[in-house]
Amino acid sequence: MEPLILEVKTRGLHRYFELERAVTGIGRALDNDIILSDPTVAPYHLRISRIESGGISIENLAEVNPTKINNRQQARLETTTLPVNLQLGRIKATVLSRNQKVANARPLTGSRGQNLLHHPLWVVLLPLICLLIGGLHYFLGNFSSLRWDTLFSYMFRETALSIGMFILVLTVIERLLVNRWELKLVTISVCLAYIVYTISSLLAYQTSYLLSSQWPTILFSLGWQLFIIPAVISLYLIKISHVKNIYSIGLAIIISSPYSIPAIMNNPLAETLSADFSKSARYHSSLSALNWHLSKTATIDEFIGEAESLESGRFVD
Repeated sequence: MEPLILEVKTRGLHRYFELERAVTGIGRALDNDIILSDPTVAPYHLRISRIESGGISIENLAEVNPTKINNRQQARLETTTLPVNLQLGRIKATVLSRNQKVANARPLTGSRGQNLLHHPLWVVLLPLICLLIGGLHYFLGNFSSLRWDTLFSYMFRETALSIGMFILVLTVIERLLVNRWELKLVTISVCLAYIVYTISSLLAYQTSYLLSSQWPTILFSLGWQLFIIPAVISLYLIKISHVKNIYSIGLAIIISSPYSIPAIMNNPLAETLSADFSKSARYHSSLSALNWHLSKTATIDEFIGEAESLESGRFVD
């Protein structure tokens, strides 16, 4: 009979064992054919036997954490249908045939010749660009009362800490999920997202000025926090870390929630909806020369002409 393969799923690289014998014992004891060192696995946990019909017989031997076969707790199963999913304690495994189809290889993101950002120089250059952009953003908003100590404090607090927090979180998540580090790609991805955010926010403010409305900035802020940040994180986990799509989306929502929820609650729109008073100033609601919300105003010449046609008033003490 053709040998079968037992796939033991672990973080990072999976392990594969060839089931050549008629009977294969699996457990934590050292006299098993396949030894699993996880403490939730019993010394003699599972027995896999080949049967004459060409199928396999799977027999549970554990009383503590009994084996789940195809997501069901069963004492014994005989089947000719592969693959068969197993769970031994917290170890997940699959019995496969040798002709089992596997997915195509995924391209190595950032490899030389495939990505312009593969060079390690970008790991140093992009954070410096982000610091300069953060400092420029502070300068444009506080040029009349600029102090160098507050400028550097803002660059460190608002820019460096924000970028460093996302780099740390994504690196730790990636290490836990796939058991490897991608510090260069994490740094480049976070810095590019920060640059795009800064440029997009400036465009949103300019759009608010031209339209004489707060809606562009409010919608941009909510859209970025609710959709863009989770989308960027999930794309990174899918394209670079090669995590499954559904897991990537869920993890992206969980990772971005500690940042997005407070930012959304402090949004002027949320404050306006939750209370009668809003701290958001409305001073810019009529600044734009393209403001079509206001009625046509009179020019100086028209005002003087209308004033000349009026009768002179009388002074009353």
